[in-house]
Amino acid sequence: MFEKLRAFADMGRTQGITTTGAIMLVGALSSTVSVEWYHVVYITVITTFAHMALNIHIALGDTVLDSHTYVPSRNPVTEGVLTEKEAKYFVYGSFIICTGLVLLLALFMDLILVLLTLVCFVQSFIWLIWYGWGGKKYILSYDYSFSISYTFTVLFGVFIVGGMPTIYTWIFVGIVIFAPTAFAQWENGFKDVNADRSVGVKSLAVVSGVKNNKKIDFTHPYFIYGIALKVSFILVCFIPYMLTGNIYYLLFLLLYGIPSQVFIMYRFGTKEKAIQHRKTILLDVTLSAILGFSAMIEKIGFLWLLFVVGYLIIGYLIGSAVQSKCEFKFGRFKEQESDI
Repeated sequence: MFEKLRAFADMGRTQGITTTGAIMLVGALSSTVSVEWYHVVYITVITTFAHMALNIHIALGDTVLDSHTYVPSRNPVTEGVLTEKEAKYFVYGSFIICTGLVLLLALFMDLILVLLTLVCFVQSFIWLIWYGWGGKKYILSYDYSFSISYTFTVLFGVFIVGGMPTIYTWIFVGIVIFAPTAFAQWENGFKDVNADRSVGVKSLAVVSGVKNNKKIDFTHPYFIYGIALKVSFILVCFIPYMLTGNIYYLLFLLLYGIPSQVFIMYRFGTKEKAIQHRKTILLDVTLSAILGFSAMIEKIGFLWLLFVVGYLIIGYLIGSAVQSKCEFKFGRFKEQESDI
């Protein structure tokens, strides 16, 4: 039984639950209402089921692809630990639970807010259902389905606490589009390009001719595209400074924001192996999350900023510890590679 639970954790990528939850939570904090402790609990519960269900759905469509990666054991269905039927039942059950939790809001909120919450929930779900079903085999769909889904995830966070969007909500939407979604697909596409190519995935990495285990030239169109995503991310992070003129935030952008993103691109441009790219992705999640969440400090305050960063990091540590074969863990393959 315990082995199956860990298999669900592996397939559902529990290490990323609080990453999704933090995005939803900051969406809530950017709204017109105050966020209470019970909102955090509610968001965490619904995120747990939604995040795991969607990752399991995507993994079910990746059984062939995973056999071509450097960690084929990350898919418990391929390994025979879980059956396809068990995985599908988890997806169906989680969707029903999440829908029920959203509908329960009708006991506490106006009907129009409940409907807005439900629409955002369904839209965030549908785009990743499409991605896992076959959307990644269409040009641009691989790279931008997550961006669309997570835009609705931010808005879901706004409406789920009974609020309405503010200018900071839309700033955060911009941050989410460029940082944890479009660039996340850029780096995952870079890491798994050979495996993606072998099963017909049409990522921009595949169509631009990127290859695994080979340094990418700094003038390669795909690398330039990655730089463009990082520059766009930084420019969005400058908007709060233009609104407030906070000199301390400007210094933070100049001394931490820009150097951290340059460092990430330098690693992607100088490292070759998929394992090295995986480590860079872990660094990117940490460094970019601090930058992206800090852009919201004028709206959410310093204590909430600390809470969200801690929520993400502690959730990652717990989620990856629960898993038996977590791909994204700093200690994984330490004996094979020690490039950090």
